[in-house]
Amino acid sequence: MKRWDDIAILRLIDELEEAGAAYLSTGYELMQRARPAPDLDYQHDQGLFAHELVLAHTAGLLTFNDQMYFGAPLADPRFDPSRWLQQIRDIRLTIVGRDRARGREFRTEPPDPDEDDGRMVAGLTLELVARGIGDTFTMVQLPRFLIDSGLPEAIVLGSQKAGASKWQYVSAVLEECLDGGSAARRAFRQFIGAWLCDQLFESPPEGPRRKIVNRLRREGWHVRDGRLIIGESTSVADAEPAYPDREARMARLHASIREVTDRYLGRGTPEVAIFEAFKAVNNRVKAMTGLNADGQDLVAKAMGDTNPPICFGDLTTETGRNVQAGFRLLFMGAVRGIRNPDAHEQFQPLNAEEGFEELGFASMLMRRLDNATMTKGG
Repeated sequence: MKRWDDIAILRLIDELEEAGAAYLSTGYELMQRARPAPDLDYQHDQGLFAHELVLAHTAGLLTFNDQMYFGAPLADPRFDPSRWLQQIRDIRLTIVGRDRARGREFRTEPPDPDEDDGRMVAGLTLELVARGIGDTFTMVQLPRFLIDSGLPEAIVLGSQKAGASKWQYVSAVLEECLDGGSAARRAFRQFIGAWLCDQLFESPPEGPRRKIVNRLRREGWHVRDGRLIIGESTSVADAEPAYPDREARMARLHASIREVTDRYLGRGTPEVAIFEAFKAVNNRVKAMTGLNADGQDLVAKAMGDTNPPICFGDLTTETGRNVQAGFRLLFMGAVRGIRNPDAHEQFQPLNAEEGFEELGFASMLMRRLDNATMTKGG
């Protein structure tokens, strides 16, 4: 089985048009004329040829009539390529397709001239992205994730090849999008930007994210408003992290918060990290006081106004009593408004910034416990 040559297909259509053929009757006829070997492998060749026509059509290189064929609904080229090839007709080259077939150089204004000048993304960068995505999903899950995330369905399903690994499959999809015309490139830029900005179902861990973002910046690609856009090339030394000071912010969190949340943040699940953080706060109050209670009831007993086990100020003064009451309410709000909903309901997705804000709150509560005065009250 030999892979179809897309340029050879375009040249054949051009030759047929030059010879005076008003149109090619069907895609099936074109396949018969374009066959790369004397005999066709009908088990595989029809699907591969249909895929090439779909890609060329998506890239704006050719047009065809795909309306209902004698009242019959149009077949899906992915699942019934033989019938689809027999149904499409009036196959013609566009001006761009004719130029491509004849090897002529041509320039067209890019679809988003302020955001995409047609520059490439290096293969190593695509591989890093593909490995990050491939390691997250099963082979069965990958097409659904890519399509749900906005990549063209024809490219996603058409890039599946027997024997390819998960990352090789994802890489093939991304390359096809980059070479698939303006709409496909726009979908690629939006997909990569959203993936790097935690806007999709899954996102990369911080280490790979930083490496990918820095490589993109060296190539002149930058993430803005959840998509890739062109800009000045930036050296690794000058590049900012994907999220400013992300690692520094992690380092500044209370040690006990970092300990219980680091692995979840690394997996891109900040909502789980937050639940674990406030569970740790609750457990520490319980361990410090020895009280047989939990949640709001635990906090009320541990941080009351009269002879409490945990004191945040001098309770003989009005200021101290105000501080005690204020932090009691903060702890109560944390366990009731943040920890408890996650304990009894499905986790609500959070982006990275929201996650850090809530982790910072948990860290502050831990530091207050560090500085609290323990009494024999209770």
